Amino acid sequence: MRLRFFDTFSGAAFFCLLTSLSAADPTQSSKDAAAPETVKATFLITGLHCPPCTATVEKAVKSIKGVKSVKVDWATKNAKVEYDEKEIVAQQIASRIASTSHMMGGNMQYSGWLSLKVPDVTVEGNAEKAKSALTKIKGISKVAVYPQQKAVGVEFTAKGDITSTQLIEALKEAGLEASVLP
Repeated sequence: MRLRFFDTFSGAAFFCLLTSLSAADPTQSSKDAAAPETVKATFLITGLHCPPCTATVEKAVKSIKGVKSVKVDWATKNAKVEYDEKEIVAQQIASRIASTSHMMGGNMQYSGWLSLKVPDVTVEGNAEKAKSALTKIKGISKVAVYPQQKAVGVEFTAKGDITSTQLIEALKEAGLEASVLP
């Protein structure tokens, strides 16, 4: 079964979506005890309609305590975010992106999907295993698996404090290693 993230994005965009996280101990799930001090992650930003939208999202994310840097790329629709996971977690960053007032107004909105690299999602059955493991976590609204890119995209609910480390741990418990990019 082929799971698709967004039909309008190219394979190259998905490749750019892969998360770059600092090394973390995936055996720990406590936000305080296991979260690495600095996380470098990539969020796919949906709802970007024009280059000025990138500045709107950047400004909103930069204003979050604990965010060290953010750069939104119009061409790839990716936000590269460096943050201190002891102060702010991935789910809260995604929530801030989603709550940012859209430049087009009305019912338009942005969304931020965190991506993880999971090499074994190319093996039959592992895509569903990854999706099942992550959707069991309270605070995850959608999971998309991309076997060709060896990636998993995660969309969060509006409230919660899920860390990148918790996502990696859930995949490990399901028998899947979630590797991180340096």
